[in-house]
Amino acid sequence: MNQLVQVFLIALLIIGNANSAQASTKSNELPECIVITHCVRENWESKDVKSSFKKIIEALENTPRTKIVERTDSFIHAEAQTKWRRYTDDLLVQALPEKGIIQIRSESRVGIGDNGVNQKRVNELAYRLMTNQIKELKTSN
Repeated sequence: MNQLVQVFLIALLIIGNANSAQASTKSNELPECIVITHCVRENWESKDVKSSFKKIIEALENTPRTKIVERTDSFIHAEAQTKWRRYTDDLLVQALPEKGIIQIRSESRVGIGDNGVNQKRVNELAYRLMTNQIKELKTSN
């Protein structure tokens, strides 16, 4: 009986996740995180979304264990391998110029926890972009 309840709950999560992804796709926003113990989604405000998006592409192309597998003018899907066990995680980036934001989503494919890897990945990407912008400001003076 207990296993039946667990299977039912998992099925509800999967069905709910599929509907959420479909609804989000219509508005071009990335899906919300369903299981927050292994997923992070953030909105980054930007005055120049297109320029910031290009910098994100450049940063991801130079990130170890990260491979861009799909890219358009406003969307990136990259696969990032964890350092320790080489698990593959999905990193999604969506530029939304009409809202002045870039959405970042990092989620583990397996397990129910990530030991903070996804949040760390998003934080490191933000840090790399911020320090890159600081270098550009310093060289332009």
